[in-house]
Amino acid sequence: MTQPAGTTGTQPDAEGVAPTRPRGWARAVLPALPHGRAMPAEQWDAHHAFVLRALAVLVAAVPVYALLRGTGPGPAVLATAPLVALASVARLPSLHRSTRAGAAALGLMATAAVVVYLSDGATEAHFLFFALLPLAALYAARAPFLLAVGFVAAHHLLLGTLVPHAVFSHSAAPLPMAALHAGFVLLESWACLAAWRRFDDRREQIEQVVAERTGELRAQRDELARLAAVVQSTDDAVVTTTVDGTVTSWNPGAERLYGWRAEEVLGRHASLLSGGAPLPADMTTLPPGAQERVHRRRDGSVFDALVTFSLIRGEDGRPTGVAGISRDITGTKRREAEARAAARQLEAQAGELARRALHDPLTGLANRALMQDRLEHALADRRVRRHAVLLLDLDDFKAVNDEGGHEAGDAVLVAVARRLESHVRPADTVARLGGDEFVVLMEDVEGRRDVVTVAERLLGALREPVPWGDERFTVGGSVGVTLTDPTDRRGMDDLLRDADLAMYVAKSGGKNRVRVFERGMREEVAAQDELVRDLRAAVDGGELRVLYQPQVDLRTGAVTGVEALARWQSGSRGLVEPAGFIPVAEATGVIDAIDDWVIGQACGQLRAWDDAGLPALRMAVNVSPRRLATGDLAVTLAAATRASGVAPSRLEIEVPEAVASGPDAAAGIRDVRALGVHVAIDDFGTGSSSLARLQDLPLDRLKIDSSSVALLAAGQAAGSLADAVIALGNSLGLQVVAEGVEQPGQLAALRSLGCDAAQGHLFGSPVPASAVEHMVRSGRPLIAVA
Repeated sequence: MTQPAGTTGTQPDAEGVAPTRPRGWARAVLPALPHGRAMPAEQWDAHHAFVLRALAVLVAAVPVYALLRGTGPGPAVLATAPLVALASVARLPSLHRSTRAGAAALGLMATAAVVVYLSDGATEAHFLFFALLPLAALYAARAPFLLAVGFVAAHHLLLGTLVPHAVFSHSAAPLPMAALHAGFVLLESWACLAAWRRFDDRREQIEQVVAERTGELRAQRDELARLAAVVQSTDDAVVTTTVDGTVTSWNPGAERLYGWRAEEVLGRHASLLSGGAPLPADMTTLPPGAQERVHRRRDGSVFDALVTFSLIRGEDGRPTGVAGISRDITGTKRREAEARAAARQLEAQAGELARRALHDPLTGLANRALMQDRLEHALADRRVRRHAVLLLDLDDFKAVNDEGGHEAGDAVLVAVARRLESHVRPADTVARLGGDEFVVLMEDVEGRRDVVTVAERLLGALREPVPWGDERFTVGGSVGVTLTDPTDRRGMDDLLRDADLAMYVAKSGGKNRVRVFERGMREEVAAQDELVRDLRAAVDGGELRVLYQPQVDLRTGAVTGVEALARWQSGSRGLVEPAGFIPVAEATGVIDAIDDWVIGQACGQLRAWDDAGLPALRMAVNVSPRRLATGDLAVTLAAATRASGVAPSRLEIEVPEAVASGPDAAAGIRDVRALGVHVAIDDFGTGSSSLARLQDLPLDRLKIDSSSVALLAAGQAAGSLADAVIALGNSLGLQVVAEGVEQPGQLAALRSLGCDAAQGHLFGSPVPASAVEHMVRSGRPLIAVA
């Protein structure tokens, strides 16, 4: 028998477990059997219950039959016990159902065998096998059926051969009788198998057809559900009409878009939605795809709609209606128009944005990015042409910001930018790198002399005062220059670094200078760095000294105070004058530590002179301009006076005129003055401070610069700068001290102008503290003036 259609390979048994593949001789027999398909649990339970009921009736009838045949009670019970055991196993729910089916099939066949035995092999009893064998086929599974057939074969062949009278009542030979019975059993088995096979094939075909149709219907249902969900949830209006335009469906999106409820629209013509061109009589003539149309809402307002039309076709393919999906695109079109306008505006601004990306926003000069691009382009042909890079850094620009604020600083930077542009060639590039640092790229230069000439011309242009409001600011600059040559392998960064190095050397050499980069500058800078290291070590190593220059009251001739001046007695460099280390200390920040040390030494010396019985002297100390901006000068002064036990009123700090009236410095001066420490403006007359700002500061004294004192002569003092400073001091209620007095004529002129005090070599050079003590005790410091 061939394998039923629709089955492949080994089929699972009633519990869903694939049966073991037959081996050996069974391979030739078992393929003829139906594989059997897993019977649904409810159907299997019903069949099994029927078999169990039949088995129970038979098991109950066996002892009765035994007793009727004259068998005693003991043998009757003994014959019934195996049947009861098999029936009990078949009823156990915990066992696999194939096991229970096998136990039931064996129970049925065993019952027939016991009845045959009790009947002494009566032929009529053998018919019980034929009656019970179809029950084993009810399970539609191989295991129970094969067990039943196998039991019959074993019973008739083995037992019929070994104990013939227990199986057959005939006197004939057992084997022919067994063969005869086997033929009947096989014939019945064939009938059962044919019915089983037909049942399996038919059920499989029906189930396959049902499954296929059910899958198709389920897929169609799911697809329709998805489409319905999309239509119901979309914000777009989905409307269907008949061929003549009658509305047949209306989704929630259409209600929101047009304002009509579904019951108000269904059955009406779709023309009520049109606010522009009329709809055709035959809706199927509308062009498929998306198109813009003017639609109308329930309230009469119109809007721009994007409508997508598609045909609805019947089973025969003929159009039965039209589906339309509408969307309000009024806002989209407005945004598109706005976007086009914005694009035009952005296009108009593109040039400005590109310019800003490559130019400094304050001065309009090229920025670092554009300068780097120009410099890279220039370096491409340096083998045939020479180029120069000039790095310019403004001198004392911080004083402009301190005095006039950042607005004044910006005005100076813009003025500097215009002057630089006006003093170079049109082909040269002027850039601002940031802060007060500028770069000039000169392409195709003749030589070093021409470049230096241009650099000096630039510095000359910077010296012109920059007006700002009522004030005028003057700044200088330092320029570092580097030139390329045909053998030069330096890149852009190397050139800028070397120009910066030359500018640093120019600035450290006295400012307002031009220096051209030379390879020896690296050693020069290294020496400068070594100087800084030595200076830092000198502060902590005790190499600094303080000398004191007396200040004399010009009315009494008495020494009333001294100015503390720092000196560096280096172990390797010898005595280093202030000009040799103060600028470096200010540039590197070491000046803060020097200021703190000098203030501490000065306060301690005042205390020592007090303990020695000297009259109370005033101590003047120079402080770095940066200390006024940091805000910690007042803290340092308070700590030093407290540690030494000296009254703060005996201290005086001297502040350069150039930075005294800046906003940061003014705040620092007020903090110092609040302690009781006096404040003097040093080198007055050399800067460009605002008189109005000076008038607002809590000052005590003005110090006339030594350059103004050097111009004085006896009988010619009136109308001099010193005369103006003394008059200004008197008008502001400030004392005036003259510095650098070296000639008796200068002293006479100062006395005639009413100057309050003076200092200089005429009265005494800076000396150690012991010499000051001797000078004060001698009582004659003005020998040359007596």
